[in-house]
Amino acid sequence: MKISKSYIVTLLFLILFISFISSSRVISGTNTPFTIVISGSMEPTIPTGSLVFIKKANANEIIANRTNGDIIVYMLPNTKVYDFFIFVIYDPLPIMHRAIDKREINDKIYVLTKGDANLLPDGNPNNPLTWVPEDRIIGKVIWYFPYMGYYIILFIIIIAIIIIIIPERKKEIFIG
Repeated sequence: MKISKSYIVTLLFLILFISFISSSRVISGTNTPFTIVISGSMEPTIPTGSLVFIKKANANEIIANRTNGDIIVYMLPNTKVYDFFIFVIYDPLPIMHRAIDKREINDKIYVLTKGDANLLPDGNPNNPLTWVPEDRIIGKVIWYFPYMGYYIILFIIIIAIIIIIIPERKKEIFIG
């Protein structure tokens, strides 16, 4: 049995991709080391379509202030997390906003967040219990590539076309 070059290249690509995802998870300390920005709430700091790298952060490590506080990624209440090893699905999607204030209440830290392009913060500034509790924080943004997320989405679409549509066309040609 002879193995084709395209099969070997595909197998090597998959091995490298899975290794990259695994090592990224270890380095970041979170199951979501990368994400793509899908809204303009952090413009102009982080443009829509940017690819960001997230590193796990303890709430004590987060710097909170209005001008240069850390940009954190957090889950909304009752978020369902589906971890498929290569990728993770959050339902609903996590939020990425700047930490502008934080307080400790009953040994639990709460962080007030706000998108740079938003007029109002995400919680009530006068009621820290409406802020993001430390157990919903995924991590903080370490770096980002502007607009790189668009290229990744395009790449995923192209791969999907190759995997789904092309084999179907071959079946039609063979049958018809």
